[in-house]
Amino acid sequence: MTECGKRRIIMNRIKSVTANMILLCLLMLGALTACGTPASETAAPGETAVGEPAEETGMQGQDADEDGDEMTTWREAVDKMFEDPYGDYSETGGEIALLTDGNVEDGAYNEAVYNGVRMYALGAGVSYSYYNADPEDSESYGEQMERAAQDGAGIIVCAGYRFGEAVSRLAGVYPQTSFLLVDAVPHNAADEEEPIAENVHCILFHEEQAGYLAGYMAVWEGYRNLGFIGGAFIDVPHADPVMGYRKEEPPVLRYGYGYLQGINAAAKDLSLTDVTVNYWYADSFSADIAVREKAASWYENGTQIIFACGGGLYESVLEAAEAQDGLMIGVDVDQSRVSDRILTSAVKNIGTAVTDALDEYYAAGGWSEEDAGQVKRYGVEEGCAAIPVVDTEWRFKEIPVTHFFEIYKQIKRGDRTVSDAIDAPPQVAIMVNYE
Repeated sequence: MTECGKRRIIMNRIKSVTANMILLCLLMLGALTACGTPASETAAPGETAVGEPAEETGMQGQDADEDGDEMTTWREAVDKMFEDPYGDYSETGGEIALLTDGNVEDGAYNEAVYNGVRMYALGAGVSYSYYNADPEDSESYGEQMERAAQDGAGIIVCAGYRFGEAVSRLAGVYPQTSFLLVDAVPHNAADEEEPIAENVHCILFHEEQAGYLAGYMAVWEGYRNLGFIGGAFIDVPHADPVMGYRKEEPPVLRYGYGYLQGINAAAKDLSLTDVTVNYWYADSFSADIAVREKAASWYENGTQIIFACGGGLYESVLEAAEAQDGLMIGVDVDQSRVSDRILTSAVKNIGTAVTDALDEYYAAGGWSEEDAGQVKRYGVEEGCAAIPVVDTEWRFKEIPVTHFFEIYKQIKRGDRTVSDAIDAPPQVAIMVNYE
């Protein structure tokens, strides 16, 4: 078999294992043996069924690839893709350069972006590298971007607010380099949005939809006292040197405000009047004693479950949950494997979106007219906002998977609307204690 033939097989596997399987599982409503735990009963059209907990079976089906080799589980198939049999990874100088400000294999956000890059690169036969900026040094974001461009990167992938200023400043300096900016848009040092250059494409997400689904399902599961702890920057570049500048990232705001909307909707659907939410922004995205103490105090005072939204701060919330017999909701990726204290996660399929964008970029030989200087937002419609159902443990005891899919379908077809406004908290009937 030719090398091109092998590459086609790998790309076919990527498409069938990731995008097709995830989208299929997210869109089907019924007995889903491939999506976590199958439901014990199926909801009729227009109904929202809640029955006994489903039996755990996971994904056991096996398929044969074009060489006749057996493919096993979804996770095993994806892991196989990351073995890099062709040596596409390069320490520096890759055609695709990923910029992060932390460990690329952090088991959370950075790894999700990295997986999207790797999936495309390994499938298409494109070299790739990654460069780490220092989150404690604001200048390093631009320095690493320049380093990647000078190393000959054809496209630089960077994720997060802090890369937005560097992209705005350097896209014109390196017009021969293309940029994929994830979860941010170009802005200046004063945090004002700037025009998007033609060699830049931006990806945003409907995090509010994922937050809505997590909050809605938590209330349907029986929780009445909930919490939200989100991350916030305190040392934004060029902020006031004395007062600092507290910056809540838009994705965190959307997650949190969607969470409140989902909780409110479930309370309304169930005619509840006793649902309360504690809501607080930490001054960090990292594990921090202040976060642990805040979460611990909430658990001690009756909070049952906390949505931890903001990088590594979930570690501190998890410490408090384990000490106080509480539960939490993860964010961005499925964090259920971290601890059995994590009921579910509000996820955005970052890797799928990154792979999709790179595929469009290379298919067009650069950013197309539809993508150049434009923003594309991914959500339920694209299969990129949900709670985990594929290759995961369904930990809800009162709700079958079918109920989640019914709510998911209602959002997809517009029967349920989730506001993405972040200029102010949503108007809700539930009691929210903002701290």
